[in-house]
Amino acid sequence: MKLSKTIAQKIVLEMMDVIPYNINVMDENGVIIGSGDIKRIGNIHEGAIKAIDKQLINEVYEEEARMKPGVNEPIIVNEKVIGVIGITGHPDEVRRFSKLVRVTAVLLIEQSKIDEEIQNERLNMQKFYHELAHRKTKYDDKFHQKSKNYGIDLTKKCQVILVDGNINSHSFKTLCQKYSHYSEINNRVVFFITSNHVYNTLLENLKENKDINKISIGEKEDIAAVSLENAELAMEFGSKIKPSSLIYSYDALKFFIHLSHDNKASLVSLMSNLDKAGNKLELIQTIQVYVEENGDINNVANRLNIHRNTLSYRLERIKQLTGKNPKILLELFELLCGLIWR
Repeated sequence: MKLSKTIAQKIVLEMMDVIPYNINVMDENGVIIGSGDIKRIGNIHEGAIKAIDKQLINEVYEEEARMKPGVNEPIIVNEKVIGVIGITGHPDEVRRFSKLVRVTAVLLIEQSKIDEEIQNERLNMQKFYHELAHRKTKYDDKFHQKSKNYGIDLTKKCQVILVDGNINSHSFKTLCQKYSHYSEINNRVVFFITSNHVYNTLLENLKENKDINKISIGEKEDIAAVSLENAELAMEFGSKIKPSSLIYSYDALKFFIHLSHDNKASLVSLMSNLDKAGNKLELIQTIQVYVEENGDINNVANRLNIHRNTLSYRLERIKQLTGKNPKILLELFELLCGLIWR
């Protein structure tokens, strides 16, 4: 174990708030790495050198060229000297503080070690979930063992729920704390699920949370990254086809996702005609709502807050600009594809 400059200076600052004497902290080589007198940092402390060599308290009574009066006590952890605490002053005055400072220093060092271990564990866990989110090759025994250490059994199929919204809100962070297996990727949160019960309860909790904008669900897969890719595609396509929906499922959208067309460019150009026609969002939004309401004229007009005649004008305008009539199912399907590929 090595005594860092950061923890050394922390020991100095905390103890000098308690006792009225200057404190120095030296490393295992007797170099001052923390001090109430910052000019001394980096200097060799002769009293500390003697304390390290003998592994005993060294008291200095007379000021010498490179030493001031004081008490220098080695910090011993696991039978090894990792540094020295020095209190400047006459030994008869400062001796009574020496043990207090040393014990406090050891406690701060041990707490620092615990904090470092916790931080390392947190980083290792983040690395694991990052790999889980991106690895598309078969899991080996080592990765399976690592997953079990984090409490997720990857011998079962994994399903991903991808969440977009205010992921930094208190309510959402509180929700996340109930579920161990999640990671933040590209300002979204990915939940990795291998249990039907967890899936159902998590989905209900997500639907009730006001800080969530969109939820997309991948399929159950042997490889979690494949399910995540599914969920990302569901989010992308679902937001184009049904922008007002909260939840998108890959299973419900995979026909459109896998749909191929030899001449996508021509359909995309149809959408560009709408883009150039005045308020482009007006006509694009009309198609989206028309699809969401299954062509029900009354519902579409109500959703758009326009008169039926205005809606009829818009549908006719879309037909004029694209050559596709939204009222004809197959032509509406072409418009829908153009919207997806737009």
